[in-house]
Amino acid sequence: MGKRKNRSSTAAQAESSATTSLGSLFANAGFTASEPSPTVEEPPTPSPVVDWASERKVVLRMERKGRGGKTVTVIAQLHLEQAGLEQVARDLRRTLGCGARVEGSEVVVQGDVRDRARAWLVERGVNEVVG
Repeated sequence: MGKRKNRSSTAAQAESSATTSLGSLFANAGFTASEPSPTVEEPPTPSPVVDWASERKVVLRMERKGRGGKTVTVIAQLHLEQAGLEQVARDLRRTLGCGARVEGSEVVVQGDVRDRARAWLVERGVNEVVG
């Protein structure tokens, strides 16, 4: 067993200064606490409104071809602009709990969710869902 060495006074001072708080160090340096700045909330960006009343007929189909054997549900013949298609894909992702993306003028949803997508479209007011 080795002998214990006596601590020097500088080591004791370093240890005591290590236990001081960060706030006291800033206060000793001349910094003071300030009030938090009020946060300014930006108005939400308006999302594109999808007019479901204009959608007379929407086609639902299941595909596997060209997708590495993965099953997807394609929602076609939506007469919407790109922003509207993106909004539909975003809403489908949130509602159905699966991936959805826009490919061209179609919305592609991961998995065979034709029944759930049909119910979602009818709920939105689409007159006829084919497929």
